Amino acid sequence: MGLPCALCGQPIDYSLPAGDPMSYELDEIVPVSRGGSPYDPDNVQPAHRICNQRKGDGTRRGAPAASRLPWSRKW
Repeated sequence: MGLPCALCGQPIDYSLPAGDPMSYELDEIVPVSRGGSPYDPDNVQPAHRICNQRKGDGTRRGAPAASRLPWSRKW
């Protein structure tokens, strides 16, 4: 469907291989470990792998502040 990352709002390159930090992952809005349903299609959203990893088992929906974007860090 070509949707952007629900966590950071940036485009997802769906052609990237699994495991790439910027590749697509299906994010559970409310993780199963916190009572979310693995069968509810309203409980999932597209995300970058890195954004999903940073979210962990939290329950954040929607784009974070720009300062939390993975590529906005000052190195």
